[in-house]
Amino acid sequence: MNTQNINLPASFRVIGVGTGIEEVINKVKSLGLDGVSAEIAEDPYECIPNDEDKLAIIIFTDLEETANRIANTFHDAGVLTFGFSEDADPSCYDSIMLCESRNEYPEIIKALLQPIVTPCMISFDFNDLSTILRDSDYFTVKSTSGNDIKEATEKLGAIFNDLDLYYVDYLSIHLYFNPNRSTPLAMSEMASLQQLMSELPETVNVIWSVNSDENLNGDEIRMSTILAGKEVWRCQGIKDG
Repeated sequence: MNTQNINLPASFRVIGVGTGIEEVINKVKSLGLDGVSAEIAEDPYECIPNDEDKLAIIIFTDLEETANRIANTFHDAGVLTFGFSEDADPSCYDSIMLCESRNEYPEIIKALLQPIVTPCMISFDFNDLSTILRDSDYFTVKSTSGNDIKEATEKLGAIFNDLDLYYVDYLSIHLYFNPNRSTPLAMSEMASLQQLMSELPETVNVIWSVNSDENLNGDEIRMSTILAGKEVWRCQGIKDG
């Protein structure tokens, strides 16, 4: 269990700016993640960091000048700051999320924050997330699932095969299981995941975690991965050959 998270303050903020963003904010609220708040910045001049803030995610589809100004305030205060928009100004953020669909935002936010605010068998905390994403410029999130660790790992490996991982500086892999599954999770089952990590380019720094999630069905295993780096946008397409 990640004992560092037991007394976690509400220090992770998701801030929506502009029109059409209410649905995303409401979905983030419905995730019920401890230590995470979600809000619409109706008055950007009052949307400022406080002493407890560690992380800010700025989501917007328009009003980019306002959103970037808010982000810059958090960034300058030393708050780990992420931008969810193609119009995010890189100078105002530690990292910008690469994703074309606004519908995916809540699940990506969940992938970022769930490991650091819920109990873990193998820990991944805020400092790990900061190591991966602070001043990384860009990141993306990929997820998959399977009936067991081997199947989920094979699906994750297929995703990796379609990416040029030599453009990735940091990569984290997060495994989720239902603690009430019919058969307890055994560390010996991790062999396939460890094999996948051993096959990654030596230039990639890898961090991983094992987390419980009671919302998973039966013996389902879910995996998500965060890929970050200053040129990670180059790895998005299918590799040549």
